[in-house]
Amino acid sequence: MYRILVINPGSTSTEISIFEEENEVKNARIVHPVDELRRFERIMDQFPYRKEIIKSKLSEWEIKKGDLSAVVGRSGLRKREGGTYQVDRKMIDDVKAGKVVAEHAASLGCLLAKEVADEYGVPAFVAHPSFDDWEPITKVSGIPEIERRPLYHGQNIKAVARVAARDMNKDINSMNFVVAHLEGGMSIAALEGDRIIDATRALDEGTFTMERSGALPAAPVVELCFSRKYTKEQVLKKIRGEGGMVAYLGTNKVSEVEDRINKGDEKAKFYLEAMCYQIAKDIAAMSMVLKGKVDAVILTGKILDSKRAVEWIKERVEFIAPVKTYPEQEALVFAQAGLRVLKGEERPKKYE
Repeated sequence: MYRILVINPGSTSTEISIFEEENEVKNARIVHPVDELRRFERIMDQFPYRKEIIKSKLSEWEIKKGDLSAVVGRSGLRKREGGTYQVDRKMIDDVKAGKVVAEHAASLGCLLAKEVADEYGVPAFVAHPSFDDWEPITKVSGIPEIERRPLYHGQNIKAVARVAARDMNKDINSMNFVVAHLEGGMSIAALEGDRIIDATRALDEGTFTMERSGALPAAPVVELCFSRKYTKEQVLKKIRGEGGMVAYLGTNKVSEVEDRINKGDEKAKFYLEAMCYQIAKDIAAMSMVLKGKVDAVILTGKILDSKRAVEWIKERVEFIAPVKTYPEQEALVFAQAGLRVLKGEERPKKYE
């Protein structure tokens, strides 16, 4: 039996899971408070902090050398071809040099996987997603020098869509879904069968999130950039890292927002409802991409911990199609990627 450790560093949390084959037997999700993340100037600077958290949890679980078969991390690689890549020195050097899709905690996945794998004497991999090709009309931005490019949480979006199709006793290829991945980063996607034909870009489009600004009015952003009050890095932090709920309420935890609302905090209630309002708008927009032919709207991600938020979204979009909720499937997708390599069903790709 293969035992795989999955490491999934997100923008506001680090999640680790242990799978025995495809069965998750242990899981921990550590949410990182805003004040802790603010100590780090760059994402890469968070590596020692997150590493110690993971090692502490493995010690608590009494995981010893010989207990693991492999470690699989999340990918932030700048690679077009998807698949399972073995972590090597060149990959690590490129990530440290900033040769990644975007500055995001996902880039820490290969470093964390390799660090733990070396300690336990097992191979380290990253599960790298592939993005579906979009039609030319989808890529138009409004400025010729700027093209919309796919950047979304494809692994979880496709995984929950497959689960939903199975639960509905349908072939995924005969279904149309709008799937909303609602985390610290959010992607809202239109799916024709198993293909994502359009989606909000997770870093700079769509709704504001727990720590991202989402889409912004363009002219005021330009004025902010040229106000001489902020550096480029500070503006980018306002867009991703210190935007959204962090900017409005000073927290990146939806549970804390819930607690404030339960204690009568009207400001917290207003901004949570505003986020849900924007999520609903993007869901409706993606239903237009599918010409209104939607079999189900699917909500997934940690925002499901807030029943209030789910109801606010549901009451605005259930006219489109039945609304279903599913927990994240990313950890299982990562574990399956490692398992296929360990069983010889797939050869790991070499990073070049």
